[in-house]
Amino acid sequence: MQTEPGTLALGRRGILSLSIVEETYYLTRDDIHTLLFYGQSVPLIRTEETVHPDGAILVTSVIDGHIAVNVSGRAVLVATRAGHFSIPFVSFQQVARGEAVSAPIFPAMPDVTGGFV
Repeated sequence: MQTEPGTLALGRRGILSLSIVEETYYLTRDDIHTLLFYGQSVPLIRTEETVHPDGAILVTSVIDGHIAVNVSGRAVLVATRAGHFSIPFVSFQQVARGEAVSAPIFPAMPDVTGGFV
């Protein structure tokens, strides 16, 4: 049985965490609001930690993809370097509101017109 490639979960301070193919991306509360209420595409942020030889840890934030509501309004589409993924809109809303602990992320397949199925 093949499992889903990722999980959406609500983290501390209302930040959504997307774990996709061994990478973790974050959506801030402002980005969640923009996505849900205005339907605009928002960036996905990934943090990288680099340990220097002197022991200092450098944390950098990188925009590594974007997330948008599908034209039909029934799914949230995620685009990263790892690929394209889909989350049912209702599941995304439930996790963002704190009504559900997590939601699965499914792979999205491109169709012949350039959109996603």
